[in-house]
Amino acid sequence: MQLLLKSVDFAARAHRDQRRKGPAHEPYINHPIEVSRLIIECEPHTDEYVLCAAVLHDVIEDCGATRDEIAACFNEMIADIVLEVSDDKALPRDERKARQIETAPHLSNGAKLVRLADKVANVGAMLTDTPVGWDREQILRYVDWAEAVIAPCRAVSSGLSDRFDAIARDVRAWHTEKEEAGV
Repeated sequence: MQLLLKSVDFAARAHRDQRRKGPAHEPYINHPIEVSRLIIECEPHTDEYVLCAAVLHDVIEDCGATRDEIAACFNEMIADIVLEVSDDKALPRDERKARQIETAPHLSNGAKLVRLADKVANVGAMLTDTPVGWDREQILRYVDWAEAVIAPCRAVSSGLSDRFDAIARDVRAWHTEKEEAGV
């Protein structure tokens, strides 16, 4: 438990100036905490180091933390998972998105859990706090892309897979209803 709380503290400090893209402008830290919570709800026997990696999953790509810094503060296993799920921000956006699909089958099981829970959280946000300026087409493209990313990760958690499917179905239905209603 101490290591998990240490990861929450580290991530909260790293993300302190960041907000989510939705109209609520939630503190960004809510997202990595949600990712860890989703894992523990669906896979209650998950090792603490995976939960820590879930909390830290965006600190390399979004905050400039390094793998070595995470290893020094936590351990090599946590650092490796965080690195596995981190996008290379030096690459163009479309290439980063394509790489998530390409690398997903090769992730460790811990990284697959983090990736799967991250996409459950992000797709869920399309219902509760859709990014400002996103239209129906962009939202549905995101859901389709997320589905492609998690396809090879599903085997690590039927619970997270089922949640993803239910949320994706709700997002598609809700945005289709909105379009048909002219909203």
